[in-house]
Amino acid sequence: MKKVTFKKFRAYYRKHGKINNPGINSHGKSINEQTNWVWFDRETIEAALAHADPRGKVGGLKMYFGQYDEETINCLPKDCKKKEAYIGRISLVLVPANKVEKGLEEVKFSEEDGGWNGGVICPPDCTVEDNE
Repeated sequence: MKKVTFKKFRAYYRKHGKINNPGINSHGKSINEQTNWVWFDRETIEAALAHADPRGKVGGLKMYFGQYDEETINCLPKDCKKKEAYIGRISLVLVPANKVEKGLEEVKFSEEDGGWNGGVICPPDCTVEDNE
C-alpha cells in the first residue's frame, strides 16, 4: 500500500471506525454490520515478515486498522471482485517492525510503501464458515 494511501486509509478509520461512526458504503448508506475478520495468505505474511529481524527474536508485524473509501479500494489486489463492497469497511495493513529498547520501530523498506494490504475481509467475502 502506498504511503499516501496508507495515511488516507488510517484517517478514514479514525473518523468513522475508531470512534464508532458507521462506515458509509458505495451507495452512501451506513454499514450496519462491520468487518468480522480479515484473512491474509501465508505468502503475504511471510513477505512482510521478511523485512523484520531475520532471527525472529525481535521482528514481527505491526497491524494497523484502517477503513476503505472510494480512493483506498484501488489499493486492493486487481483480482478482488467485490471492491465496491469494501467501501466503509475496516481492514488491516501489515507493517514489519522490530522491538527495540524504546518500543516498536517500523522497518522502512521503501519510500513509497506503507505496508501490506489486501487481506480478504468478511463481510463481504465470507467464503469460509465462521466458527462463532
